[in-house]
Amino acid sequence: MLCALRRVFELRAELRLARLAEPEVEFTISPLGRMARLARRRFARRLVLFVPALASLVVHLLAMIAVGLLPAIEAQENNVVLLEAAVVPPQEMIVPPDPNLELARPSDDPHENVFQSLALASGLTDVQEKDLLSEIPPDKFLFNDAVTWKQDPLRAMLNRPTSSKGSVGEQVMHVEGAVDRITYEIATNLEESKVMVAWLMDASLSLVEERQNVADRLQRVYEELDKTGAPRKNVLTGAVIGFGQEWGVIVDPTTEGSEIVEGIRKVPRDESGVENVFSAVIQTVERYKPHITREKRKLMVVIWTDESGDDYRLLEQAVSLCQRFNVQVITVGPSAMFGKELGTRSYKHPEDGQVYQLPLSRGPEAVYQERLNLPYWFEGSQLDNLHAALGPFALTRLARETGGAYFIKDEAGDGGTFDLPTMLPYAPDYSSVPEYVHSVQESPLRLEVMKAVDLTKQRKFKPTPPMEFEPTGANYQQLLREGQEIVAYNTPTLEEALACFGKGMEEEYAKERSPRWRAWYDLTHGRLLAMKVRCDEYNWICAVMRGKGREFVDDKSNRWRFVPDEKLNFGSASQRAAAEAIRLLTRCRDSNPGTPWALLAERELRHPLGFKLEEAYVAPPPPPPARPNPVRVPPPPPPPPPPQGRRTEELNKLEKPKPVVLPKL
Repeated sequence: MLCALRRVFELRAELRLARLAEPEVEFTISPLGRMARLARRRFARRLVLFVPALASLVVHLLAMIAVGLLPAIEAQENNVVLLEAAVVPPQEMIVPPDPNLELARPSDDPHENVFQSLALASGLTDVQEKDLLSEIPPDKFLFNDAVTWKQDPLRAMLNRPTSSKGSVGEQVMHVEGAVDRITYEIATNLEESKVMVAWLMDASLSLVEERQNVADRLQRVYEELDKTGAPRKNVLTGAVIGFGQEWGVIVDPTTEGSEIVEGIRKVPRDESGVENVFSAVIQTVERYKPHITREKRKLMVVIWTDESGDDYRLLEQAVSLCQRFNVQVITVGPSAMFGKELGTRSYKHPEDGQVYQLPLSRGPEAVYQERLNLPYWFEGSQLDNLHAALGPFALTRLARETGGAYFIKDEAGDGGTFDLPTMLPYAPDYSSVPEYVHSVQESPLRLEVMKAVDLTKQRKFKPTPPMEFEPTGANYQQLLREGQEIVAYNTPTLEEALACFGKGMEEEYAKERSPRWRAWYDLTHGRLLAMKVRCDEYNWICAVMRGKGREFVDDKSNRWRFVPDEKLNFGSASQRAAAEAIRLLTRCRDSNPGTPWALLAERELRHPLGFKLEEAYVAPPPPPPARPNPVRVPPPPPPPPPPQGRRTEELNKLEKPKPVVLPKL
């Protein structure tokens, strides 16, 4: 376009020079006619030069307008609302830190000086954490229910506020180490803004001694802060709240560390055995919202408990509220049980000094119970009380979604045998229920595993049938028939659960990235096949023994014993199922060493899947020895008369020992 305009000016200059060089002539026509002719000629020349330039200008303007409107046209085609941000009301939010970096953690060992341990962590470390997701109490929904799939997980994921992800598990061995780590997190937040710490202390009886230890350690922390001359005035404040069945403020926000320490010491005891921890978090945030919005203060909620909480229904409300106000939740709590909710905790009774194992909620470690409800054959542990080495799902999700941390602290003898670093790659999805359901629905392998698990939860299996009989007795045929009835009762459920596993599962296994779900598939499918083979083989050998009758028994034996054997007799279908079961269970054991899945698979592989009959002789019990002549024992002297002034009923009452009353933890 610039070239065209320049050319127009050049042509106009040439015309001007040509007119100057033109000789004067005498008009032979009227001057008015000559002037009109020259005007028409000049206008025609200028029009010829101007039209191309004007056309080029119009074309370029249209091109620039089209380029400017192209993003709006594409957004309209993709149904993207570009002005949505303009209608969202502004919220007073603090920008979270970079989720990929965090300060290096201090060591777990207790130090004489708190800041000595904090000094060990001064650099930045790259956080290599897998994208983890959350959990709900078991038995709340079933994957075989069609209503489950009517939820809208996509909407739930889009509407969820974004936040930096916290730590899903870190083990501490001492109260001192846990307090030091919390102090480190407080110091990190103080570098960015003013901080308020709300200490939520579990008021249960099992934590009486531990609360005193927390107060002792925290007192040293505040004393060292005073010695360093740190400017704490109106920068660091704290509050103390006790929770159990009810929620109550013990110390309102204060800058005096001595008041915080004394408040923790004075947490009242709650004997109800109920821990409404998520309700306590919600009430704490609602109470101290003005400190966040008006004072621009970072609120940290520190939960100290030994249970997983009884009010699961409020988990998502607590997560949403903490995310909205950028509240960081740090929890010191127990490890979870593997695939179940109830666990135990050691409790030393103050009256008799004995240690009792009392039940309390410690799990589960995942949003849903993913473990088969299937008994093991033969004598031995059923492995029902395994520890997951991970934190309980609900408290871990709350910590992770708020950018906090879950510190695992178990008393001596209350933890499991599995290693936390080994279990972290097997951590469950710490997502909401719709997201969890969506992830299962999208994977045929996960969906079939969960359908089989649901069936075993809905039906109650009978334990191992009898493995020893007395064929010389009158009712041995009845005992054999009762054994067959047990396996006949279990078989239909096993067949229905195995029908959930269709073809192409090995291809889905190769696509599955989660080691947790690969382990679940091998263990679930392998155990179902193994139990089905054992039921068929047991039924076969019982039928053979009933047909042979007593003449089969050796004259010297008086017992029939069914013992495991490698040989299978039920048929080729049983042999193929046994081979597949052994393959899956062996892969589960070898691919997941040091995990609960490997232990459960090894328990199943401990015995062969077939049976054989062994005859044995059990000697009858010896006759009772002859009773010797009784020795005359002189009667005891009569008791002394009661002292004067005291009733006999009162003395008897004093002599009776009081029964030990075990509390609810």
